[in-house]
Amino acid sequence: MLTRTHWPAVWAAIAAGIIAAAYVGKLPPAIPTLREEFGLSLIAAGWVNSIFNTLSVSAAAFIGALAGRYGALRFCGAGLATMMLGGALGAAAQGEGLLFASRILEGGGFIAIAVSAPALIIAACAPRERNLALGLWASYLPFGSGLAILASPFLLGSIGWRGLWVAIVLLTLACAIALWRLRDNYRTAAATAPTLSSSLQALRQFGPWWLAMAFACYSLMYFAVAVWLPTFLMQERGASITQAALLTALLIGCNAGGNLAGGWLMHRAAPRGHVISLAFLIMAACACGIFSAALPDALRFSLSTLFMLVGGMIPASILSGGHVYAREASQISSIQGLLVQVAQIGPFAGPPLVAAVVSAAGNWEAALGVLLAAAACGTVLGQLALRSERALRHFGEAT
Repeated sequence: MLTRTHWPAVWAAIAAGIIAAAYVGKLPPAIPTLREEFGLSLIAAGWVNSIFNTLSVSAAAFIGALAGRYGALRFCGAGLATMMLGGALGAAAQGEGLLFASRILEGGGFIAIAVSAPALIIAACAPRERNLALGLWASYLPFGSGLAILASPFLLGSIGWRGLWVAIVLLTLACAIALWRLRDNYRTAAATAPTLSSSLQALRQFGPWWLAMAFACYSLMYFAVAVWLPTFLMQERGASITQAALLTALLIGCNAGGNLAGGWLMHRAAPRGHVISLAFLIMAACACGIFSAALPDALRFSLSTLFMLVGGMIPASILSGGHVYAREASQISSIQGLLVQVAQIGPFAGPPLVAAVVSAAGNWEAALGVLLAAAACGTVLGQLALRSERALRHFGEAT
């Protein structure tokens, strides 16, 4: 057992997640350009975003089990390679068919990294710092996607969307090299489970499922705001692509700050379920103001920052809790796979659902009902997760 955390190895694994998240964040600012170049409708543009999550929705738990069976380090490297291939194909796309195919490949690489990188982090961490490190990991999605969104206005104007795709591929290559050089620090993550069944065994508990479903509710709310905000600002408020991207990046940066706050709360042993439920309630209250046309834009944007900041505590709470249910190192990737697979229902179904509701109603305020339903479910699931973790703790004390 490690007595000291090897932080360069931890940061390299987190960097893999950040790079993977850049493949998510590169798309929203480019949607208006892609719609014009490929003649995409609003709903089709939503599916360009959502198809990224095809494998995540359909097979993430199984991919996580495979990572546990054959080694998380191998899977993380394979994920980086797959994302590079998808990014290169996307940059060369001359029609929407190849664009869709490239997003499926990128999504496959993303899921391989999402299920395996936490196991690398735990392998490089001393036990007392695992919650802190996993809380930092939880910021990979808003931080990586936020950086991509922030850089997009400048890169889209200078090298175009294809150049942006290539730039991210090169960063992915640099990250893969760093992981390879630090591979000796991930020895336990390179270990394999004796059978696929043993890797999947941890999923027979209720706790990981409650966390996974709460993650789905959160991700639906997050992506409902993050994906469509640039389009809303440009179409409804006349913002330029630069203004829309900067405002969206600011919100996503607030979300990353919430991730860090959530990681700190978990490191301080705050009750995980209570943090999750309270965050959902605050997000629901903020959503009521965000989608109210009667409020001034400045107040609505302030509520959006609070929505993202408080919401950021949810993934930090969930992702730092998965390893609680793992009885051996190989099961960590299986649990992460479950968390990611169920969570990806949100970004897979959320943007098209919001687009359909907004298109049918003819106004953006109609999206509020989707967010409130997700928040209500998430609040209940947080309390169920709290009960499961307490029961597990009491069982451990009894034995």
